[in-house]
Amino acid sequence: MLILAALFISLITPLALWSHPGDLGEHVIQAHRIADDATSPTIDGRLDDAAWQAASSARGARQLAPQRGEPATEDTKFYIVYDRNNLYVGFRCYDSEPENVINRLGRRGDIFPSDWISFYIDPHHDHRTGYSFATTPGGIQSDGYRYDDTNSDRNWRGIWWVESRIDDKGWTAEFKIPFANFRFPEGQDQVWGFDIERLNKRKNEWTVWKQMTQAGVYTRMSDLGHAVGFSDIESGKLFEVTPYALGGAAKTSGQDTDGQGAIGIDLQYNLTAALKANLTVNPDFAQVEADQVEINLTRFPTRFPEKRPFFVEGNSFFETPLDLFFSRRIGSSGDIVWGSKMTGKVGDYSVGFLSSQTGGTGLLELGEDQTQNEDALYSALRVKRDVLRRSNIGVMYAGKELDGAHSRVGGVDANIDFAKTYKLQGQYAMSFQDGPDSDNSALTLEFSQRNFLWETVVDIERIDPLFETNQTGFLRKEPFRGWQSVDLFGSYGPRWHGHRPFVSGQANIAQGLYNDAYFTGRTLSSEFEEDLVGWNGQLSGGIELTEHLLNFVEVYYDRSHNIELTDVFNANELGFYSETNSSRMASVEFSGNMGDFFNFSRQAVGKQRQLSLFSTVRPLDNLAIDIGGTFAQTLDQTDEVDGRFTVGSLRTTYLFTRDTFLRIFAQTERQKLFVPEERTDANHLISALFGWEYSPKSHFFVAYNETRGDGRPDDRVLLLKLSYLSNL
Repeated sequence: MLILAALFISLITPLALWSHPGDLGEHVIQAHRIADDATSPTIDGRLDDAAWQAASSARGARQLAPQRGEPATEDTKFYIVYDRNNLYVGFRCYDSEPENVINRLGRRGDIFPSDWISFYIDPHHDHRTGYSFATTPGGIQSDGYRYDDTNSDRNWRGIWWVESRIDDKGWTAEFKIPFANFRFPEGQDQVWGFDIERLNKRKNEWTVWKQMTQAGVYTRMSDLGHAVGFSDIESGKLFEVTPYALGGAAKTSGQDTDGQGAIGIDLQYNLTAALKANLTVNPDFAQVEADQVEINLTRFPTRFPEKRPFFVEGNSFFETPLDLFFSRRIGSSGDIVWGSKMTGKVGDYSVGFLSSQTGGTGLLELGEDQTQNEDALYSALRVKRDVLRRSNIGVMYAGKELDGAHSRVGGVDANIDFAKTYKLQGQYAMSFQDGPDSDNSALTLEFSQRNFLWETVVDIERIDPLFETNQTGFLRKEPFRGWQSVDLFGSYGPRWHGHRPFVSGQANIAQGLYNDAYFTGRTLSSEFEEDLVGWNGQLSGGIELTEHLLNFVEVYYDRSHNIELTDVFNANELGFYSETNSSRMASVEFSGNMGDFFNFSRQAVGKQRQLSLFSTVRPLDNLAIDIGGTFAQTLDQTDEVDGRFTVGSLRTTYLFTRDTFLRIFAQTERQKLFVPEERTDANHLISALFGWEYSPKSHFFVAYNETRGDGRPDDRVLLLKLSYLSNL
């Protein structure tokens, strides 16, 4: 596989011929260099330091919405200054009604219920990668890594500081960001991509400084303005060490209380300014909240997001169209003994390597049953080459080795952007399991065009029956069964008096592909044939409203012809979704659907009805109460109820400060099935988490979890965890 990767990349190297033109355009801001013997700004939210007074400013924001291209009704002025080790960015966000600025206190990343200001930087000046930083009038931090021009990895987290302040002109914000956060090339007189984006929540007004040719709602790194004047800067410290210690107790009903103890360490080393390596030994994720349970009536598992810090950061480097690597597979059947990772850029190459061993952790943890741990080695390798202006082409490998058996998958992919809003992307992959090595390939190819008015997508896909990735990746697929399909999608959403009505349509034609083993032991319908073709069509419409209590509403109708082994049938589905304005003290999301579906537990066609309600109440700026519930019914062909499903959740988050919080979370799941015999299953979870970030990336947590369920013992766990980041 490595030889294939090297050969493949060498063949496409001649395509990388594009370079940036000399003209930077009219959206250029001069970064002001602070002399080594001068004082850098004090981060207090006031723009009264000498450095700000000496710096050039820029302004002239324009609306992305609701009146695209018009001047901002509330303008924004900004400054850039820097010293040898740090970048400073200051904002004056004008507001004619400063008393009505929306300012909610939330955890890091939770900026969307408030007004906010953000900026994008492209230190590589490669017009495809970069970083985003944002804050609110209350100083809440949010950041992310940008890649492939329009994609965002919001799991990236840097070390930086910000303070904000509301005054009689609106509000101001001061950012201090060490250059050690960035991956940038060495050199003098650097030019960086730069742009700002602001949301006035009260008016639902989105404004920017330069970029107006967005790919739909996504900011393009290739369309930023520029910041010039960077020279004589250093990336800072190279080595981070974060040890942790954990202690507590666990109690299972009917058993004695077990003591819990663990130690572990995380290491990060910056190999170059643009490439870093991570190592974790005996990681613990006691502070990570449990997944939100969803009602799933299909045969396929739900794809829950990755939440574990070691795997979260840098996960975007391993993304491919066919999802060959899904990090949540690691540790699903065993504790993680160690993990190593390297991600970053080397010239025009994006590189990602990951390896992790699962199994028993021996003496590092006390009171743990080591006999149930899966002893497996996971690995992933990703290499991607930038070509043309905004395009790339790459290779991917992922594997799992377990007790002499293996599951491996590899592929080549390409992402070609052209004419600003057009994209052609695809991937060819093959999987290798113990057993036959034929009918084990997959191909996906997508052509799309997206802008702020419409979106069109054509997708062609073929998945062979023996193509399998679910040991290392994620694919909603049964063993020994595949498909070939064509998907068409289109949407149109113009602005109308500040609002956005929209309509969309989707069509799919698909044919099943089967291995003989799939039919073993199954009873087939007399209507079933292997070459039957199924189809699906959906129409939807709705409107997004500005400055109204009702913020969004959509309705849809779906008609399909389905091919199953025991039934060939037509199905209808009708549904809706609506949400209220999240700037209010209370906001609600409400959805529902009803229609025909294939009940896999009974292997028969039935009907289903589902209603969901999720609401957020903010009685105080630092208190959020999230309440959610879903109720679903399944019915047989005679319209008799044969199943009831209920999920409910309550999450309360109280912030003492921006860095100290208490969160209480409870959820319950209940299923009542009437066929083949009546039975009820219920599961309940209660958890509480106190967290304090006493210095950047250094935490103290107290976590309590309790689970209960019908027919299984109750479990209670209380843990204390302390971690500390040291820069060397």
